[in-house]
Amino acid sequence: MAKRNSDNQRIKRKYLVWLRDARGLSETSIDKAAAAITQYDDWLAGKDFRAFHSERARSFKRHLNGLCNARTGASLAASTTNGILRELKGFFYWLADQTGYKSRISRADADYLTPDRKSENARRGSLWKPHPSPDQARHVIARMPTRSVIERRDRALLAFLFLTASREGAAISLRLGHVDIPNRCVQFNGRQVNTKFGSSFTTAFYPMGEELERILTDWISELKRDHLFSTSDPLFPKTHVHVGPSRRFEAMGILREPWASASSASKIFKQAFVDAGFPPFSPHRVRDTIAELAKDHCRTPEDYKAWSQNMGHEDVLTTFRSYGSVAPGRQMELMSRYRQRGPLVDDFKTIE
Repeated sequence: MAKRNSDNQRIKRKYLVWLRDARGLSETSIDKAAAAITQYDDWLAGKDFRAFHSERARSFKRHLNGLCNARTGASLAASTTNGILRELKGFFYWLADQTGYKSRISRADADYLTPDRKSENARRGSLWKPHPSPDQARHVIARMPTRSVIERRDRALLAFLFLTASREGAAISLRLGHVDIPNRCVQFNGRQVNTKFGSSFTTAFYPMGEELERILTDWISELKRDHLFSTSDPLFPKTHVHVGPSRRFEAMGILREPWASASSASKIFKQAFVDAGFPPFSPHRVRDTIAELAKDHCRTPEDYKAWSQNMGHEDVLTTFRSYGSVAPGRQMELMSRYRQRGPLVDDFKTIE
């Protein structure tokens, strides 16, 4: 076990409290900062944070570049190392203002923790990301099995994600009362649902087809009719695992409680696509699918604004920057069309 410096632990706890109470960050963001600082502290092997200087920052960056993923054995992804460096840089910027540290730590030295520009630009780039097309999504959902309540729950989960472009973390924290079936919409209340930044908004169902809406409607009806769920019960309940007839732990049904984390929902989503012969798409790629669907339905600025707002974005440019990239093949097709068509005729010049 790595040696721990008591002063390091105290100032780290103070920083995490500052992140929570002064910056208002979520527990997830605070956990990321804590993990980055702990990794640096482990590397220090008991040395004090006050001994920080530019050469130590450069040495730690080299250390990160030499690390491997414990599961795959591959080098750490640039996004991972850059995330650690960004968190550490923020920590040392804060330390540079703290009594007992500001005489020893300078922000100029902390700047040596800045990720290299090439990998950071690649991380922020808006390149097209592989994602399922709307037709592929419908195909996968249509062929999912429905023999057990768990299989019907899993199918309803995918249908819901594509109907609402919801993040899986928000979806698993929803209650039945948040879904308004008559008006085909969902109330994402940031005080009750795990939305990004705790924001609240209403999302109407996207035009993914009546079949997906029917799947979700039937699932809600089953929960209320067969399992006596109320409006305060989870929309996607946790699997009930118990010792079965084989004397092994088996899935025995559903519980009246939500999943503790989104990892189970993510596994279900990926496995459904693998079973259908597609890549294991991440649930977050649903939002790319919905952004692609917009081109079939949106014509005016108001259309795009409503579509973006329905995803929970205050700024329509957020939708375009994060999810609106054009697939390379489609990009080539459009550019070829522009060359063949020539410039558009300006009606005003024609009149003159």
